[in-house]
Amino acid sequence: MKTAILAAIAAFFYAGAALAQEKPFLAGGNTVTLSATGSSTAVQIQAGSTNANVRVYNAGTVPVFLSCGGSGITAAVASAMPIAPGTVEVLGCAQSYVAGITGGTAATVYLTPGSGL
Repeated sequence: MKTAILAAIAAFFYAGAALAQEKPFLAGGNTVTLSATGSSTAVQIQAGSTNANVRVYNAGTVPVFLSCGGSGITAAVASAMPIAPGTVEVLGCAQSYVAGITGGTAATVYLTPGSGL
């Protein structure tokens, strides 16, 4: 019994130490604005794939569905990553473009390329 408790405590502290090693988000480029509507729209967030992540702020009042990719990328409500209104997310996106779409109501999304969480 004591061994199981000690093992659980050790696992808890190990997990906490691993999380503490994650680096905070560090911007690696300029913030760009995506005006999302009921039609897919794409913007270039960086030249090349120099940054592994993108910080996303959905300033709109509706979910925005995002996809990362090259210059021809499009987003679809049925398959893209939903970003809730008023939230900030950091996504893995080592691509040059991000496309976004809404269910019909317009929303403004701010995208900042960088690294970390």
